[in-house]
Amino acid sequence: MLPAWTGNGKPLSRAGREPHPEVRLSIRGARHGCPDRLPRRTHLTKIFVSYRIVDSAYAVREISKRMAARIGRDNVFRDDDSLELGTQYARRIRKALEQSDLLVAVIGPQWLDVTDEHGNRRIDNDRDWVRVEMRTAYERDTPVIPVLLDDTSPPAVDQLPDDIETLGRSQFWRIRHRTMDADIGELLDRLIPGAPEVPPEATRHIQVNRADNNSNVVTNSGGTQHITIGGDHTGGL
Repeated sequence: MLPAWTGNGKPLSRAGREPHPEVRLSIRGARHGCPDRLPRRTHLTKIFVSYRIVDSAYAVREISKRMAARIGRDNVFRDDDSLELGTQYARRIRKALEQSDLLVAVIGPQWLDVTDEHGNRRIDNDRDWVRVEMRTAYERDTPVIPVLLDDTSPPAVDQLPDDIETLGRSQFWRIRHRTMDADIGELLDRLIPGAPEVPPEATRHIQVNRADNNSNVVTNSGGTQHITIGGDHTGGL
């Protein structure tokens, strides 16, 4: 049985008070173990992180901190609230996707089945932002790395819209809350080997991306790496 999750994405025990106790890291394909087939980069990389606020905001906050420890401050953006998107913001999201070399899709237990105000699955709406982000990545042949939280099952091909059904055949990485720091570190080691840890002072501030920010794309004046974090929004294109 999947753990219960709060609105901010933090898993709870059956009693509803403590984090879910699972601690094991799992690296496997959708059907078979194949950790060595994760795309390995020989150079520093731009990464776009896609997620649904409703079920993984807490995890994404922690992931962004760990990524900041690897690549430095001012290079990690994340959405803080569920937002109605305007045309200008849509362009920023697309620009970020176009400039990214990898898309990391953080998938929690509600990612597939979360519904809109009419009771329809968001993923079935071709204007759903998570679907738009992933579809854009596939259209550009950008590698998509699914990251599953705790005991979340990988989406099956027949549960996904045709334009992103490739996700159901993808290798995935699993992150558990108790071992999150190590799990994220090992994922980054595989995706961007050779990128050293940065000093703690370089990770003191993690910027939060909102719709009224001047830019949705992070520029790194000191190197060749940045991470842009997108998210699940109630609006569409």
